Amino acid sequence: MSTFLLVAGIVLLIIAGFAAVYGRRQHRKSALIETTETTDIRDIKEEGVVELKGTIRADEPFDSPIKGKESTLSAWEVEEWDERGDSEMWETRATGVYTTPFELDDGTGRVRVNIGDYVSDPSSGTGVDEIQLGPIDVDRFLANGVTVDNVLASLEGFSVETSVPPDAEPPERIETFIQAEAGVATQTDSITNILDFGNKHGERRYYEGTLSPSDDIYLLGEVRAAQDATYPLKPENVIVTVPDSGQLIISDKSEKELVDSFSQYKYAYVVTILAAVTGLVAVVIGSGML
Repeated sequence: MSTFLLVAGIVLLIIAGFAAVYGRRQHRKSALIETTETTDIRDIKEEGVVELKGTIRADEPFDSPIKGKESTLSAWEVEEWDERGDSEMWETRATGVYTTPFELDDGTGRVRVNIGDYVSDPSSGTGVDEIQLGPIDVDRFLANGVTVDNVLASLEGFSVETSVPPDAEPPERIETFIQAEAGVATQTDSITNILDFGNKHGERRYYEGTLSPSDDIYLLGEVRAAQDATYPLKPENVIVTVPDSGQLIISDKSEKELVDSFSQYKYAYVVTILAAVTGLVAVVIGSGML
């Protein structure tokens, strides 16, 4: 019994640590959105963090890699079912945000937005945070969107677009995407298991959400003067881009919906306290200190 309590206590303390980190991150994002006032584009006169709301205007959209939809932004994720060792779980193989430069129009003016492309390769050990409890992809339930480096794309339509069984040929568009994107490894072969009636080792899910020309969006980013800017600054000689420190947030949700999506930090703090207290008590009793 003492060993069980000790192990259970340690597990609870680990959960408390995860919950604390998650809660803090969500709290910071929620506070940033709530405390940053929306700026009319015509009033942009200096560099710094800015919150904008408006409509995407783009002359050169691209076809998104998974849906093939005309887009100015594609947020995507590749998951694969892994049964190696003692674990059976969905693992994120790669996550990315592709964009093309566009203008944001809020009715008072237009400003250039240039975010760039970002791809995170989990096998490198950087860029993607996952929380997995056995076969349950906790991160999938808690995620507010696709986060890569300093970019968060929180999109309403982010969902599984294509599932590909192991040892099967992916659709032509997916195959082209995999061949072109170095951050996405080749799909794993299956493992023969006659008792496996669920997901097969190597099965893949391709998620994607997109933003297109004429979509209304929320954008929190950093204003920087263009190379040929004249002073005092005006919207036409600045670029809105990714902050060096902090995070760019882009979404087709309203500001209230975004704040509500980050309000999970309150529950995370409750879990942190309960798990920490219970875990400490279990460790103390299990180690014989009482």
